[in-house]
Amino acid sequence: MIRFMAMSNTKQGSSAVASKEAQDKKSSKKFLNESQMKEVGKEESSKDFTALLAAVAFAYFSFGAITNVAGAIIPKIRETYSVSSSLSSFLAATFFIAYGLTSVPWGMFMDKAGKKKTLLLSSAITTLGVLLFAAIQSFGMNMFSMFLCGVGITGVQVALNPLVAEISDPAKYSRNLTAFMVINGAGSSLAPFLVTFLKDQGLHWSTTYWVFTAIAVVMLAAIAIPKFPSEQATETKEVEQVEDETNYTFDLLTSKPLIYLYAAGIFLYVGVEVGVANTIGFYFEDKFNISALAGADAEAIKNSTIGLYWMGLLAGRLVGTAVLNKVSGKVAIRTYIALAAGMLYLAMTGDFKQAQWAFPAIGFFISIMFPTIYSLATNSFPKEYNNAISGILCTAIIGGAAIGPVIAKVAEVFQGSAAVPNWDAGLVVAFACYAYIFILGQTAPEEQK
Repeated sequence: MIRFMAMSNTKQGSSAVASKEAQDKKSSKKFLNESQMKEVGKEESSKDFTALLAAVAFAYFSFGAITNVAGAIIPKIRETYSVSSSLSSFLAATFFIAYGLTSVPWGMFMDKAGKKKTLLLSSAITTLGVLLFAAIQSFGMNMFSMFLCGVGITGVQVALNPLVAEISDPAKYSRNLTAFMVINGAGSSLAPFLVTFLKDQGLHWSTTYWVFTAIAVVMLAAIAIPKFPSEQATETKEVEQVEDETNYTFDLLTSKPLIYLYAAGIFLYVGVEVGVANTIGFYFEDKFNISALAGADAEAIKNSTIGLYWMGLLAGRLVGTAVLNKVSGKVAIRTYIALAAGMLYLAMTGDFKQAQWAFPAIGFFISIMFPTIYSLATNSFPKEYNNAISGILCTAIIGGAAIGPVIAKVAEVFQGSAAVPNWDAGLVVAFACYAYIFILGQTAPEEQK
């Protein structure tokens, strides 16, 4: 009996030792993986990614131009295809519908295929989209092509943002990201001027998309050539961690209604930013009859005002960086959004010359809304919720698809005719969006709980 118990104890001891050895081996393997990852990180940080940085910069410029040319294009869509203002505005909205639908799938694809393959595929889809837009002149094809561009550009953005962190020295990351956002803003600002330039050369407005096709091809080639940081298939997330993130997202969506207020803020901000930009051309034409007033210069006036609107937004972000170092996010939101509403009021109550500077001023004052609302949201919850918050707020960017068509539809309804909408009535929607954002800036907590 004693011998049996001794044998049993020996077996149990051997089993315990084996189990401990297995655990030690697993821990050692995990430690080695982490050590290897650190060594890879050191090697990668010492490499020169100048060529890749240049390709990334061009990609930021490209998707800024392709995304924000819509304000100059949709009045031409209405004129060319004899469709209503709301329907032509919906064409631009399909871009943001694609963003809302494909952001998460692109992220999943990037986790499996890596950033380079994601950028190559998304750039190819973007190229196909702008090529189809240029080559086939029909409203239905333009709608499909715009959606395709949205799918591609979404993938480009999903991959570029984390790539910048990987190829930048830690001390230069903030500088590089700011510089890329400036370059993106430059693309947004120059695109409307390109439409005017091509018209002055006697070319059809759709030629803009032939230029974009060339730009997209260069972007694709620029991404294909440089060497990317190595991406090893390491288990950086344990199953438990993934489950925790899922639980945090579910918890946010079901038991913390404050996240809905922030998501609505992002939804309305992106929507009104894009909606006002896409309304400027219509507003000048239908309210001021700018074609009769300015003749051949009418097109340049409309497109330059749209371009300056995006330049105002770019300048506002640069200035806002300094402002947000001095005042709280809540104060900045309330002050800036009130000034944006004031500028919109001036644009609506003066002549077209007053509107020419008032609309770009709106762009300047709404510029800080996205990062500030995002910051307030993250400060309102514990840090472990940050990934879930990011996913929810990025999905809310689909608001860019909604507010522009709503402005146009309200303008048509209150005029009683789709031919000459009442844009003053439509822009009341923008005031409502600004009011919500002001209230959000008033009520949101500032400190992390």
